[in-house]
Amino acid sequence: MSEEQFEEWIRRRSQLPLAVRGHSFYFKGDNLIVVDGGKFVYEDALELVRLLNSKNPMAQLNASVMIAERNGMLRVIVLGLAGLIIIVALFLALH
Repeated sequence: MSEEQFEEWIRRRSQLPLAVRGHSFYFKGDNLIVVDGGKFVYEDALELVRLLNSKNPMAQLNASVMIAERNGMLRVIVLGLAGLIIIVALFLALH
Protein backbone atom coordinates (compact mmCIF):
# COMPACT_ATOMS: atom_id res chain seq x y z
CA MET A 1 0.00 0.00 0.00
CA SER A 2 1.60 3.23 -1.13
CA GLU A 3 1.04 6.72 0.25
CA GLU A 4 -0.88 7.61 -2.90
CA GLN A 5 -3.24 4.66 -2.44
CA PHE A 6 -3.77 5.65 1.20
CA GLU A 7 -4.57 9.24 0.22
CA GLU A 8 -7.00 7.99 -2.43
CA TRP A 9 -8.70 5.79 0.21
CA ILE A 10 -9.08 8.89 2.42
CA ARG A 11 -10.42 11.03 -0.44
CA ARG A 12 -13.06 8.40 -1.24
CA ARG A 13 -14.02 8.30 2.48
CA SER A 14 -14.40 4.57 2.14
CA GLN A 15 -16.13 2.71 4.96
CA LEU A 16 -14.22 -0.45 4.02
CA PRO A 17 -11.13 -1.18 6.10
CA LEU A 18 -7.69 -0.80 4.60
CA ALA A 19 -4.89 -3.25 5.41
CA VAL A 20 -1.32 -2.00 5.56
CA ARG A 21 1.36 -4.51 6.56
CA GLY A 22 -0.99 -6.47 8.80
CA HIS A 23 -2.63 -3.43 10.42
CA SER A 24 -6.27 -2.46 9.83
CA PHE A 25 -7.11 1.16 9.06
CA TYR A 26 -10.74 2.32 9.41
CA PHE A 27 -12.00 5.76 8.42
CA LYS A 28 -14.18 7.17 11.21
CA GLY A 29 -15.45 10.58 10.14
CA ASP A 30 -13.75 13.95 10.18
CA ASN A 31 -9.99 13.49 10.13
CA LEU A 32 -10.12 10.43 12.41
CA ILE A 33 -8.62 7.09 11.41
CA VAL A 34 -8.71 4.06 13.69
CA VAL A 35 -5.71 1.74 13.38
CA ASP A 36 -6.05 -1.56 15.25
CA GLY A 37 -8.26 0.15 17.82
CA GLY A 38 -6.06 3.22 18.31
CA LYS A 39 -7.28 6.63 17.12
CA PHE A 40 -5.07 8.75 14.86
CA VAL A 41 -5.56 12.00 12.98
CA TYR A 42 -4.90 11.99 9.24
CA GLU A 43 -1.32 13.29 9.49
CA ASP A 44 -0.34 10.66 12.06
CA ALA A 45 -1.98 7.88 10.06
CA LEU A 46 -0.12 9.00 6.93
CA GLU A 47 3.14 8.91 8.89
CA LEU A 48 2.26 5.37 10.04
CA VAL A 49 1.79 4.31 6.42
CA ARG A 50 5.20 5.80 5.57
CA LEU A 51 6.86 4.02 8.49
CA LEU A 52 5.15 0.69 7.83
CA ASN A 53 6.17 0.80 4.16
CA SER A 54 9.77 1.72 4.99
CA LYS A 55 12.49 -0.81 4.27
CA ASN A 56 14.09 0.15 7.59
CA PRO A 57 13.05 -2.43 10.21
CA MET A 58 13.48 0.13 13.01
CA ALA A 59 10.96 2.44 11.31
CA GLN A 60 8.52 -0.46 11.02
CA LEU A 61 9.04 -1.29 14.70
CA ASN A 62 8.49 2.36 15.60
CA ALA A 63 5.16 2.32 13.75
CA SER A 64 4.10 -0.84 15.56
CA VAL A 65 5.00 0.71 18.93
CA MET A 66 3.01 3.85 18.05
CA ILE A 67 -0.02 1.70 17.25
CA ALA A 68 0.39 -0.37 20.42
CA GLU A 69 0.67 2.82 22.46
CA ARG A 70 -2.55 4.28 21.06
CA ASN A 71 -4.65 1.14 21.40
CA GLY A 72 -3.52 0.47 24.97
CA MET A 73 -1.54 -2.69 24.29
CA LEU A 74 1.79 -1.07 25.18
CA ARG A 75 0.48 -0.27 28.65
CA VAL A 76 -0.51 -3.92 29.15
CA ILE A 77 2.92 -5.11 27.99
CA VAL A 78 4.77 -2.69 30.30
CA LEU A 79 2.60 -3.62 33.29
CA GLY A 80 3.07 -7.32 32.55
CA LEU A 81 6.84 -6.94 32.36
CA ALA A 82 6.89 -4.92 35.59
CA GLY A 83 4.86 -7.62 37.31
CA LEU A 84 7.21 -10.31 36.01
CA ILE A 85 10.25 -8.39 37.29
CA ILE A 86 8.64 -8.03 40.72
CA ILE A 87 7.83 -11.75 40.87
CA VAL A 88 11.38 -12.72 39.86
CA ALA A 89 12.86 -10.26 42.38
CA LEU A 90 10.68 -11.67 45.17
CA PHE A 91 11.56 -15.21 44.19
CA LEU A 92 15.28 -14.45 44.24
CA ALA A 93 15.00 -12.54 47.52
CA LEU A 94 13.21 -15.42 49.27
CA HIS A 95 15.64 -18.08 48.11
